[in-house]
Amino acid sequence: MLDLKTHLSLLAMSFVTWGFFVLLGLPDYYQHWPLVAQLLILPAVTALYVPLTPWLLRRFPSRDHRRNALWLALYLTVPLFLYDVIYIVVIGGDDLSFVLRYWYLSFFYVSFWIQFPWVARGMTH
Repeated sequence: MLDLKTHLSLLAMSFVTWGFFVLLGLPDYYQHWPLVAQLLILPAVTALYVPLTPWLLRRFPSRDHRRNALWLALYLTVPLFLYDVIYIVVIGGDDLSFVLRYWYLSFFYVSFWIQFPWVARGMTH
């Protein structure tokens, strides 16, 4: 299990990450971006996290990279989804169908669960 300090660090990282992407996507969380730009952000963010993932995984107290990759995926998907619900639904007055309109966000709710363990697997071989 992770210690409390690591959980809190991951939670803080998730909020800072989310905040950065919200600010980058202002005023309407990327909805004003052309479709081509929305499509290009997917491989750009994915590519950014390929070298960033090993660096993040090495910062965990445990060297069990595969397990840590799951923790990383959890903290970079579930809290971000909840932050998006608060921002888009509660504050913005939308509904949960935002996951379809903001499909580029939904992509990462799933892709990190694949990408992080894949990168961790490469670290253990």
